Amino acid sequence: MSQAQVAARPVGEVRINTFLAQVYLLMALGLAVTGFVASWASQNFVLVLQTMRPGVAFGLFIVEIILVVFLSAAATKMSPTLAFLAFLFYAAVTGLTFASLFAVYAETRIAQVFWVTAGVFLVTSVVGMVLKKDLSSAGYVLFMMLLGWTIAWLFSWFFPGFNLLLTYIGIALFIGLTAYDTQRIKEIGKQIEDHPARGGLIVIGALVLYLDFINLFLLLLRASNR
Repeated sequence: MSQAQVAARPVGEVRINTFLAQVYLLMALGLAVTGFVASWASQNFVLVLQTMRPGVAFGLFIVEIILVVFLSAAATKMSPTLAFLAFLFYAAVTGLTFASLFAVYAETRIAQVFWVTAGVFLVTSVVGMVLKKDLSSAGYVLFMMLLGWTIAWLFSWFFPGFNLLLTYIGIALFIGLTAYDTQRIKEIGKQIEDHPARGGLIVIGALVLYLDFINLFLLLLRASNR
């Protein structure tokens, strides 16, 4: 191995680690915004009641879906600053929808489940980062499972007896998705170097991990109430 190759290796690793650090930092910032907005909104009883109204709740849900689709498709084409602000706006909207959780669960329960989720997410992310086995082949399977789980979850509104089973299946599914997404983001970090869309890719990576965390948190919170 030449001296140039030896010298280049640490630089590549530094770039990968920097990319991953930026993705996780932005994800953590998004979670902080969600938590702050949810806590602030929960102090306003009228606002909480408004967010629990079917029409308002459905409207916020549609806004969230639109923002996720928009960010996923356009983040790499936008300026990094605009993509960053759009992600934080999405996190704030999610926080507004989370205000209703304080009307259903005790604040201590929410805090406990959050830290449990953080621990599970951390361990799973580390596994995905250090695991030598390529999980790319599992991506299609996980996506199809997610699609099937989502459809089943919609039907569970009409057949509530399946809720508990779907909750535990969902927890296992999002643990698997967290490991897969972590490895995928790491592979992206190996390839982009100084890619002009680097800022947008950081936002997309943060969004993917944010969604994994939020869904895992909601499922664990639901399971904790059994």
